[in-house]
Amino acid sequence: MTEPLATTGEIDAPLVQRARKGDLEAFSALVERYQRPLTARALACLRQVQDADDLVQETFLRAWRGLGSFRDDSRFGPWLFRILRNLVVDRSRKAWREVEGAEEMVEQAADAGPSPEQELMQQDLAARVQQALDAIPEGRQKEIFRLRYQQGLPIAEIAGRLGIHTGTVKVHIFRTSRRLRQRLEGLEIPR
Repeated sequence: MTEPLATTGEIDAPLVQRARKGDLEAFSALVERYQRPLTARALACLRQVQDADDLVQETFLRAWRGLGSFRDDSRFGPWLFRILRNLVVDRSRKAWREVEGAEEMVEQAADAGPSPEQELMQQDLAARVQQALDAIPEGRQKEIFRLRYQQGLPIAEIAGRLGIHTGTVKVHIFRTSRRLRQRLEGLEIPR
């Protein structure tokens, strides 16, 4: 008669207990066990290897710091995935705030009523922004960015039209905004 196989939680529990006491080898074994599945999940959410790797590393860092408050030793894996999910959500929120902040800056600049010199500078800036946007390859990110900022569609409507999650829309907007910022780095914005 064969013995039942141990569950992942049963295997994790002694390692978690040792890691909680400061055993780096035990924590390294947990990292080794969960690195690939966490990276796969992060990649599915973010679609960028570097971003996924960064969030997985942050997940393990937070887990290490939070071991003292972690109580259910047999549920370590699901706890890691919750940490990762929260990091992904936080990143999406941050991206959204950055985009909203850019919208506010544009609105404030429009309300001020530019001088003739500022108007020329703004026209030049608009041309450079359009050039930077044109330099971004056609694809879903660019399409979503246009739907949001050229057609003014809400995030939920864009998601519905394209059959994707609102979080995915926000991530694409963030990435396109980041690419535009990188292309426009060092450019003086008229006030």
